[in-house]
Amino acid sequence: MSMAAAVGHKGKKHKSTPEKQVEVDVQKIFLTPPRRLGERAILLGMLVVTFMIFFGPLKFSQVPPLEAALTAMLPAVSLSWGWIVFLRYRFRKAEYLKEI
Repeated sequence: MSMAAAVGHKGKKHKSTPEKQVEVDVQKIFLTPPRRLGERAILLGMLVVTFMIFFGPLKFSQVPPLEAALTAMLPAVSLSWGWIVFLRYRFRKAEYLKEI
């Protein structure tokens, strides 16, 4: 058996299927709450880690504890949610597509 026979027919044309034009539904990817256990675990883990990173320096300052906690929560929430959006876009893009 020759190499050409093993590879197949090079001149064989495939039927062309109509291609759909799609785009990422940005609103859905940003505003859909996490429903899967994996997404929830990642979000909670990122929240805890980033909160500890941002709260650590503030606990030794003259800032009142409640203000320090609120100050550390804002970047922790935004970074954690940004990470979830990135992971959704990178690994589950097919779920967030819409036809145009």
